[in-house]
Amino acid sequence: MEKEITKEHYLKVTQKFGLTRRELELGFLKVSGFSNRRIAYMLGISEQTVKNHFTHIYEKAWVPGKKEFKELFETDNPA
Repeated sequence: MEKEITKEHYLKVTQKFGLTRRELELGFLKVSGFSNRRIAYMLGISEQTVKNHFTHIYEKAWVPGKKEFKELFETDNPA
């Protein structure tokens, strides 16, 4: 069973990546389990825009993709 990632833990881990507010918002939605399509719908942007944001987020976090991004928050997660 996966543990829920709290906003506090998420922000603590991401503070060193230099993400924009929008990137922080999208990243939290992703680690909370939402798909790109759902995130696009929720934020009123295109799915391609969501994908572009994640390309930047993964580059800033030095990870190759979604799985590795989520793993950043599973280590030492107090939740």
